[in-house]
Amino acid sequence: MANFNVHLNTAIITTGLGSATLLSAEHIDLNSALWLWFLGTMGGLLPDIDSDNSTSLDMIFNLFALSAVLIVLSFLTTNLLLQISFIEIILLPLMVYCFMRYIVRPIFEKITVHRGSCHSLFFLLFSALLTTQITWQLSEQETLTSATFAWLSGGFILFGGLVHLLLDEMYSVDLSNIRIKRSFGTALKLADFNNKLLTLITIISIAGLVYIAPPTNEVIIALSDWSKFKLYALNFTV
Repeated sequence: MANFNVHLNTAIITTGLGSATLLSAEHIDLNSALWLWFLGTMGGLLPDIDSDNSTSLDMIFNLFALSAVLIVLSFLTTNLLLQISFIEIILLPLMVYCFMRYIVRPIFEKITVHRGSCHSLFFLLFSALLTTQITWQLSEQETLTSATFAWLSGGFILFGGLVHLLLDEMYSVDLSNIRIKRSFGTALKLADFNNKLLTLITIISIAGLVYIAPPTNEVIIALSDWSKFKLYALNFTV
């Protein structure tokens, strides 16, 4: 199994390249590219949210708390058109952190085991669709740009998560001794069928999120156009 630093660094590199590619093709602007890079990095850490390592778990939950704060602040100031006071700016992150640390985390630790449901394709798909839906709800839903950005946000969560699972499987193969470790096959799996109730809830949630998902036809057409992609710039002067 790859360690935390390997997962973090690989997610930063791969998702950074992905966001840079989309930026070069003019599918997104710089701010969107940076946000997608952040989401992809989080996706690269996401499966270890059930980790038994307290250091990894602390960092992952802190990142989720930061994301939650940004989402709430964005919703309050953009959708509800509220002006946030200095005291509220201080208290809101503190409240979100306490909620994540003392309510969400203990519940999550109790219902999950390492390399269980969180190390599965169903969990990554659920997380990606949930991210897509949250981004879609926080945006101006009438525009093609909003739908595209919503799907890309979910896509980068999925992309980072898949990189994580593939790394775990790669580290389960000992090339020096030509053997396969016992952990092989425990990361990249469809679902954790040992936890049938949680798997059923995940499947139902995926179906519901697919049903209410943003439109896809125009998004697929837009992202299929790579005519503006520039691998490098050529500037000739006479």
